[in-house]
Amino acid sequence: MFSREEKKTLNTAFFNQFVRHMSRHHSIGGGGGRWESYKTGVKGLYFRLLTTPIVGIAIDIQQKDPEIRALLYDQFLELRRLLEAEWGDDVLYESSHFLESGVEVSRISIKLENAYFYDKEQWTEITRWYEKHLLGLDAFWDTVGDIVKALAR
Repeated sequence: MFSREEKKTLNTAFFNQFVRHMSRHHSIGGGGGRWESYKTGVKGLYFRLLTTPIVGIAIDIQQKDPEIRALLYDQFLELRRLLEAEWGDDVLYESSHFLESGVEVSRISIKLENAYFYDKEQWTEITRWYEKHLLGLDAFWDTVGDIVKALAR
């Protein structure tokens, strides 16, 4: 087990190298210059890098109004073939998922099997996996982002 401070140090070290690694890629979907904090342009819609307890990527629909959250989630279900073309068919769809904070979100996610974020020996594999799937998510967002943005207005 790592202490809170050790985890913070490892997080900082990983994401510093990850930012350097990803700096050679430019977002086509409009996510801004930082892959680890991708800007969707939709309030309450987040693309998150998951580090613990699993290594993965999530699309979190965190609208306060449950009807709007359900509407956006249903739109992502309609677009699932496009997302799965980028991510593969191991996408997990959860209409109701609770964050550690207790906030309910709708979540669409993928995970890297058998990965442990705090094992530095796995960082190269984790970085490559994040890179591949973030670029796929960016391509997906370039295609469908305007549809989702129009729906969210």
